[in-house]
Amino acid sequence: MEINHEVNQPNPDSPRNSKSPGKRQLRRNLSHVSSCSTRMTQKSFENYWSVENFSIQLELHQHGEFMLAPKFGDSEYEFVMKLFPNGKDEETTGYLSLFLLINKCPNPRLRFRVSFTVETADGPRSCHLNKNLVTINRSGIVTASKFFSLDILKSATSIYTPSDILTIGCSLTIFGESLTWPTNVFSPYSRKQNSSTNSRSGSYTPDSSSIEKAEEKPNEDRFPKLLESGEFSDFTVVASCGREFKTHMCVLSSRSDYFDALLRNKTTREYLEKRVTFEDISATTLDVILRHIYITNNGGTIEEHQLTPELVSATDRLMISSMRTLISEVISTNLTTQNIVGRITMAAELRLEDEYESLLEFFARHKKEAMESKPWAEMKKEKPEMTIKILEDALLHFEEPCGALDRRIIDRITLN
Repeated sequence: MEINHEVNQPNPDSPRNSKSPGKRQLRRNLSHVSSCSTRMTQKSFENYWSVENFSIQLELHQHGEFMLAPKFGDSEYEFVMKLFPNGKDEETTGYLSLFLLINKCPNPRLRFRVSFTVETADGPRSCHLNKNLVTINRSGIVTASKFFSLDILKSATSIYTPSDILTIGCSLTIFGESLTWPTNVFSPYSRKQNSSTNSRSGSYTPDSSSIEKAEEKPNEDRFPKLLESGEFSDFTVVASCGREFKTHMCVLSSRSDYFDALLRNKTTREYLEKRVTFEDISATTLDVILRHIYITNNGGTIEEHQLTPELVSATDRLMISSMRTLISEVISTNLTTQNIVGRITMAAELRLEDEYESLLEFFARHKKEAMESKPWAEMKKEKPEMTIKILEDALLHFEEPCGALDRRIIDRITLN
């Protein structure tokens, strides 16, 4: 085969033809070329807090009661971790609540990336925050109200609290100002060519067998088919109605922090019996969750009729971060005055801060119609504290200060 090494060489005698599909436009000879570079200053901190006799601390602290760690930082920045062993309030009872207080900062606003972890015998376990990248005012607070499930901690004490010691980690990267300066002349990036000589010559045409191999996706549908068939199953998940799902421990543990903790503890009844029953999760909801777990390439989609309070609660309980992300993408779509109340409640339960604000804005614009809806009446009866929170947040962020009428509405809900 003849290799043409001159395929990309310019020919000064031939005119430029922009319509020629095989030619790439050549760069002009420029008289002046300059370049510059921009870099953002960064500073990183890590802090680890070990709480000894953690089981005793759980008994001593009621919800709302907290512990403070020593300060950490440097001469410019100072932070403090604040732990509520039994949650910061009644709504978060059953969870660790973790706050990060910003005591000192040289600038009015602070931009940083934060990560909270529980250090375990098997490595760190991360917390899913509302936002990992935060912009906050000086003296602000970063909150993880449902930082970690106490049920998970108690189900695997040898992993999460060895020797009755809970160790919490906090990692911060602070982003400062952006600095720009001149640099040496920049060489344009050249497009990477294929490694084969044939590809570089421009004369290689792949045969049909190579095309077929490129198009094959042998693992694309295998996991969902395993769920449907139950083949090679080693664990059974049972819904509230008694319907059984034949599943696989390796898949469950890789996609759900709840199952990961449950199946790592080889002394639990669920592990020994290779079976777990959820008395409060329906077969319909479990079917949606398990199908999502078994679609490992892109997580699939959620239909509007599948987005229910039960699905949201189960996602939070089973600690499925990918499902949480999927819900965040669809929770603000197809809004109506009939579903807005439920959507706000879902966003609050999953701690989806941006989505919560967006939904509140819709509620504020259609407040009269939304408050006349059946879902609002049901929430007012079953969860009066949530209706108060929605009203106050909507009035605070998207309207003028509360007038007498709005205050009376809130007071009436409080009295009821």
